[in-house]
Amino acid sequence: MRRVMDIDLRLLRVFVAVAEAGGYSGAQTTLNIGSSTISLHMSDLEERIGFRLCDRGRHGFRLTERGRLAYEEIKRVLTTLDDFTGRMAGLRKRLAGKLLLGMVDCLSTHPNFPLTAVIRRFNEMDNDVQIELTVAPRMELERAVLAGHLHAAIVPYLRPINGLAFRPVFRERHELYCGQGHPLFEAGATPISRAEIVDYDFVVRAYNEQFDLSRFARARTPATVSSMEAMLVLLLTGGYLGLLPDHYAQDWVARGLLKRVYSDEFGYDSPHMLITATAAKAPVAVSTFISLIDAHVAEVPTASG
Repeated sequence: MRRVMDIDLRLLRVFVAVAEAGGYSGAQTTLNIGSSTISLHMSDLEERIGFRLCDRGRHGFRLTERGRLAYEEIKRVLTTLDDFTGRMAGLRKRLAGKLLLGMVDCLSTHPNFPLTAVIRRFNEMDNDVQIELTVAPRMELERAVLAGHLHAAIVPYLRPINGLAFRPVFRERHELYCGQGHPLFEAGATPISRAEIVDYDFVVRAYNEQFDLSRFARARTPATVSSMEAMLVLLLTGGYLGLLPDHYAQDWVARGLLKRVYSDEFGYDSPHMLITATAAKAPVAVSTFISLIDAHVAEVPTASG
């Protein structure tokens, strides 16, 4: 196999785009080149590295086992190169490179959500930084930051994790909700006992299942979701009870389609943190972004949304 320096970086970026798009067709928009050109680039890369990266056929596109491992390594190399570009620009007192950020879904309606204001401030600085923002489940974001695929992400805090630093950002209030047509929709603001509430069907969150099941002990849980958006869809059917952040539910409550189910036992505050890798030396663009996050949090009240 040739040395990495002998392999055109464009070929590596083509492969990453293909892997993340799940095939040649999906990568065309990202790369702004045709499928036949992508195929030529992929063949060239496979010839240079000496093994097959992916299979295409009647069963669809898939990475080979070595292709999957190569993707992880190439992604790490490209992130390192982007960080190097940023550090070199930092020596010229100019922000450059990439800023790779992540967040869980349905945070943008929180009154203390920091990313919009912080990125606006960041973009007011003289910079040549490419920002990429990923929305994904908490565990996926934690793994991405640990692996160096993301520089930072905003996630709910559950426990300390070796290799990750946690910065408090805001707190999110979760309450029990039901949709129009549910028997408890007209219950009013008088607290309802747990014994009455657990007679109804609940939705649990796959990414927080043990936590939900502990709160809904002895209740029926015939539905599972993997995002807040999916939780909202099921609650709007009127057939279930489930937990939603107040800030995300409030528009639907105002429209008369959702209602909070009042109980002293189900609501809770979820602290959200900015996570970064402790082992990584942050490029100037990343350290600048983190300092803006810290300044924003210091300026904004810490009440739950």
